[in-house]
This record gives sequence, structure tokens and C-alpha cells, in this order.
Amino acid sequence: VYIIDEVHMLSMAAFNALLKTLEEPPEHVVFILATTEPHKLPATIISRCQRFDFRRIDTASIVSRLTEIAAAEGIGLDEGAAALIARLAQGGMRDAVSTLELCAGDGGRVTEDVVRAVAGVADRGHLLRTAEAVLARDIEAIFAAVDKIYASSLDITVFWSDLIGLYRDMLVIKSTKNPRACLDLTESEFEETAALARRFSDEALAAQSELADDALVRMT
Repeated sequence: VYIIDEVHMLSMAAFNALLKTLEEPPEHVVFILATTEPHKLPATIISRCQRFDFRRIDTASIVSRLTEIAAAEGIGLDEGAAALIARLAQGGMRDAVSTLELCAGDGGRVTEDVVRAVAGVADRGHLLRTAEAVLARDIEAIFAAVDKIYASSLDITVFWSDLIGLYRDMLVIKSTKNPRACLDLTESEFEETAALARRFSDEALAAQSELADDALVRMT
């Protein structure tokens, strides 16, 4: 079995050299061409392959698997921590398991605070307070929120990305009939986000989201 990862990175000459083998492969050989950008593969290659599209794993499945692993390995894992790890993994089981291993490295219980410290992400309550400060035009509170992130071990661009995510969640809540089906939030997180979203106008959310997106581009 030959696995060629990121196969779209091959040159056209390399694809041409591979083509003859793919056309008449030996019976005992299997080629697996892995890529996240199938549109970059030549049509001559694609037409000679079976295609299998792998989807992101849903959060509930990742949480269930992490809970099983924690129980088998004797790791104390909070439900909220498992959900946070699953969301951070963005559908990747390998990343979720790796994060769990990192968080459990010191032998202590894996809580949401431990996960945030290891992953370098901001507390959602801090994100909500920052958005509230923007809503209230409280300049002192806004500067204090940014200063807290800057003085900590967190990356300011990661914090900003999380803040953009909060605005996206609020836009979804205000724009869709069944936002729970679209958002990957716990019940308490959803209620807090929905309560804050009701205080914003649609126009303010859209405008501030656009400003935040532009600012992130300049940061990076």
C-alpha cells in the first residue's frame, strides 16, 4: 500500500510519470492519494481513481470518544472540558485526542480552564464582557479587556478570532429560525450569547463583524 499525502503538490511531470502505473496497477499494489484540494489534481488522475470524501466528525461523537478514552486511562475529564476540546479540534479526532493528552499531562483533572490554558484560547465569559463593553461604548473596559489578553500567555490574534466567532454566533442567532442546530455551544453558552445578541441591532452586528474581520487581516 502506497499512501501519497498532499498529492496535489506533485508536479505535472510527476503526475504523468504516475499515470501509467495508475492505469495498469499490479494486482498486489494499492495507491491511496490523499489531498485536501482535489480540484488541483489533473482530470486524467481523478478519472482513474475511486473517490472517498471524508467529513468532519461531529462534536458529540468526539466528546463521546474522549469520555471513553478518559475513563479507560483513568483521566478526570469534565464534561465542559470535553466539549471545548471537541470544538477546538474542528472535526478532527486526532487533534482532539492529542489535546486531551496534553491537558492530562500533569496528572490533574482536565477542566475547561486547563484546556484554555493549554490551547491558548480566551474564556468565553471574557469574550462576552468585551462585546458588552463595545455595545456600551465603554472605552476603559475595552482597553482593560485587551490589556488582560496582552499581559497573559494568550495570542492576541487568537483572542480576536474568538471574538469574531462570538459575533458570528450572535448573527446566526438573530438571522436563523433554529440557531441551536447551527451552533456548537453548550446550553448555558447559547443562552448567554442569545441574551447578548438581543441587545445588538442587526446593523451593528454586521458592521462590527466586518470591522473585526478587517482588523484581523491587518493583524496577521
